[in-house]
Amino acid sequence: MQRATSAFLFTARSFSTSRSLASHLSSAASASASQSTPLLLRSSNGSLGQRMAMAVAASNQQTRCYAKKGGKAVKGGKKGANSDDDDDDDSNSRKGKGKSSGSASAGVMSFDPLDLEKKFSQCLERLKKDFTTMRAGTANPAILDPVMVKLEGKMVPLRDLAQVSIKDAKTLMVNVNDNELTAPIERAIREAGLNLNPIADNKAVRVPVPKPTKEFRESLTKMASASTEKAKTIIRKLRQDGMKDLKKDLKAGMSEDENYNLEKKAQTLHDKYIKDAEDALKAKTKEIMAN
Repeated sequence: MQRATSAFLFTARSFSTSRSLASHLSSAASASASQSTPLLLRSSNGSLGQRMAMAVAASNQQTRCYAKKGGKAVKGGKKGANSDDDDDDDSNSRKGKGKSSGSASAGVMSFDPLDLEKKFSQCLERLKKDFTTMRAGTANPAILDPVMVKLEGKMVPLRDLAQVSIKDAKTLMVNVNDNELTAPIERAIREAGLNLNPIADNKAVRVPVPKPTKEFRESLTKMASASTEKAKTIIRKLRQDGMKDLKKDLKAGMSEDENYNLEKKAQTLHDKYIKDAEDALKAKTKEIMAN
């Protein structure tokens, strides 16, 4: 009986010790696993082996996540490299745009057909205005436009000193504000070579327009012809300047076809305005000889 009691007590102590040891091992395993996957082990039920297996699985899964994140970092690195390449491309693109802009600036033409035509037209208009001063037998204020009056050693245009009006078909009136100007103006008109004999009258100068002599008519036609030749010379010079500009444009990169077409246009404009000047001279000569 005593032996049985002793054996029972030894067995109980062993069982208690075993349970205590198992409990200690379980607590240690739980503490170790809780450092890596605390939520998973605390909420899990079952044996120690099951919980350890679950902890290992969770650890492996977390490792894979780290590897995946590392892959993204590499991918991000590639993206960074590509971004640098893109920056280089943008830089090259901006450089390219700068070159293109420079080429456009260098491609501005020196020759402008519209500007050339404008200059031709202005030259022709000046010629026609000169013709208005060459009147024979008809009173026209423009006849006195060339008259210059000498005052205190200086030559002053008559139109700056007096107003010229038409009294009748054969008479012009020069209205003067200052009596002291009457004599100088009368003398200037008489000596202008216009075949006119002015008459001073207080603050006005009366200018009869006589029927022109044959010699005077011929003189007017020569004047008209000289003015026309001067205008034609200017038109030719303008065309020559245009041709020089076209040569510059050709060297600067203008196509030969475009250059050729613009040369033809310049020549066409030149020929047109030369003809217009000659036609204006013919009309003026006819008018002079008819009066």
